[in-house]
Amino acid sequence: MIEYCPVSAGVEAVGDRWTLLVLRELFLGASRFNDLHRGLPGMSRTLLAARLRRMQAHGLLTRETDRDGRPAYRLTEAGAALEPLVWQLGDWARRWFFGDPRPEQLDAGWLLWRLRQFVRSDELPARRVVVEFVLRAGPVAGTDERGWLVLAPGDASACRRHPGYDVDVWVDGDAVELHRVVAGRAGLGQAMRGGLVRISGDPGLAAGFPRWFAWRGEGGGSSEA
Repeated sequence: MIEYCPVSAGVEAVGDRWTLLVLRELFLGASRFNDLHRGLPGMSRTLLAARLRRMQAHGLLTRETDRDGRPAYRLTEAGAALEPLVWQLGDWARRWFFGDPRPEQLDAGWLLWRLRQFVRSDELPARRVVVEFVLRAGPVAGTDERGWLVLAPGDASACRRHPGYDVDVWVDGDAVELHRVVAGRAGLGQAMRGGLVRISGDPGLAAGFPRWFAWRGEGGGSSEA
């Protein structure tokens, strides 16, 4: 027997891990296959392609061609309506079911990609700004990781290699704490006051850095967090 129940129908449409995570990436602004895949490091390209087809069949998204002639995925009205559910699930997990990152979950590439997705374009300076991140992994020499964000009006890039521009702002911090901040488990201001994260460089830009991102979870990026 297939029960006549809206909860059952909803679970059929979105009730698996990968569908919800693909939705998360779409809500964060990804639309092309490679960008979706970059935000889902544990998902194979084959599985992602299959899941996108399934989501199309359920009416959650459409596959279109963008201005450059490349395929792009867009949420339908039904898919977009799931956004509160996805973020509420994250808020619930953050409160009841979410701990500190395990060593295997520390990934500078993931962290930079998430921050790129969190950029608030309306809060950025009117010129290109380069931010260098140093993630301190512990006392063992050679374990620190570096990465860069290049932020410009209308564009944001995450780089694992030096982008070739002068650095304007440095973010130096404990790798675990920076992951906690980006995941919404800790506030940036709290991490700075505790000495776990330090922001330096051009004084005006360094002071404005917390406002450049749509931080999630308690505390956010406020210096008062």
